[in-house]
Amino acid sequence: MDNKLNIFVKTVLDICFYVGAALEIAVPFGLKYAVDLIVKILGESTEYAAINDHYLYAVVSIMIVGLFALLILYELRKMMKTVIEDDCFVTANVKSLYRMGSYAFVITGVKLLRCLVYFTPASIIIAGVFLFAGLFSKVLARVFDRAVNYKQENDLTI
Repeated sequence: MDNKLNIFVKTVLDICFYVGAALEIAVPFGLKYAVDLIVKILGESTEYAAINDHYLYAVVSIMIVGLFALLILYELRKMMKTVIEDDCFVTANVKSLYRMGSYAFVITGVKLLRCLVYFTPASIIIAGVFLFAGLFSKVLARVFDRAVNYKQENDLTI
């Protein structure tokens, strides 16, 4: 099997994971600068100006979302290793998919809670995307679980 695409995807996931980790560490230090820059460019009327009014909550919520996004990337990286090894129908991937679904639901919850403190349209969109990603991940985990069972039964037959 040609693994060039799989290795490329794994490399992209690795880069995203490490860049994301660096950004996660930078949030408490760089958010104020980034918000001030956005407000300077777009003006005080932008919804992002509210971040300065709720700065501590913004930092905490962004870091929680970032942590769970990194956990999703970590699980995807583990799954891509099994794809590269041409052994993707394993129980570990089922567990990873279930975990990713749960992580996506946490992100959804944090984004929706944030809307109660200060509202940005992007929060609703992100919450919706992660809600559906979580549902998709949970369903895909069930599909993978069945595939793993079929594979194990087939391996026992041989």
